[in-house]
Amino acid sequence: MYIFRYASQPIAERSVCIALQQAPLGKGVIDFFPAEGVSKNMLTKLGDCIIGRVKGAVTTVLITEYYLADVAVDPVDLRIDRIDTSPAIMRNFLPASPTPEAVAFSRTTAVRAVLKLTGHVEKAGDISVVDECLGDARSSERLEGFSVHWDNKPTGVDLAYTSTIAGAGPSQKVLTGSFTGARNKNASLTAVGFGLTGPDRSQYELTGYVVFAGAAPQPIVAEQMLFGPRGSEPLVAIQLSITPVTEINALRHKSLREKPASTQTDSNIGQLA
Repeated sequence: MYIFRYASQPIAERSVCIALQQAPLGKGVIDFFPAEGVSKNMLTKLGDCIIGRVKGAVTTVLITEYYLADVAVDPVDLRIDRIDTSPAIMRNFLPASPTPEAVAFSRTTAVRAVLKLTGHVEKAGDISVVDECLGDARSSERLEGFSVHWDNKPTGVDLAYTSTIAGAGPSQKVLTGSFTGARNKNASLTAVGFGLTGPDRSQYELTGYVVFAGAAPQPIVAEQMLFGPRGSEPLVAIQLSITPVTEINALRHKSLREKPASTQTDSNIGQLA
């Protein structure tokens, strides 16, 4: 189950409506359960939400934006989170603690990633860098597409990324070694997103920044799409780093004199928009 939430508050003169419906791709079925005040699966204002229940197999959701013609609108955010129904939602849930030997083994095998970024830069063609910034943050020459190669990638973790081509909409999420964007099509990337995937992703931390023409560098936030101030600025530079997580959090033991506290577990898992 997933929850779709309208996470923007545009001004009334530049309002944007978002409609959800099942697309004819995939073999599964999705049922929509709109919240109070939401009709025809149309999200119109901040806080509007719809629950989506997927059944049978993988399915696809068609997301459509509606806005007034000839009116400049700001980008709106549609937040999509998975509703966790695992034992992790229990107040007294304690995850299984790995043995000290297993922790030591996992920490010694997790090493800093060697990332090779190859991108197609406007007027310059294909350029490759290793553990450096791809593109020129001070330039206006577009980074029209890119791929990431993780030479020393271990099993159990991978980097997923996606992009949005101006006028063509978002592309599919791809893994390391795959190209996203375009070449020699006079097109620009107006949004990008990055995230780690795999059972061992918690052992690694994704950091870096992206730069859109004329804007300040933006730090990468895993599982979130990044775009310029107006949403139309072209991407000009990317810097990525994947490093092992060195901090180990120990379980806190409560005193017998301590009153039990009421806690709530937030189990939402973000998705690339």
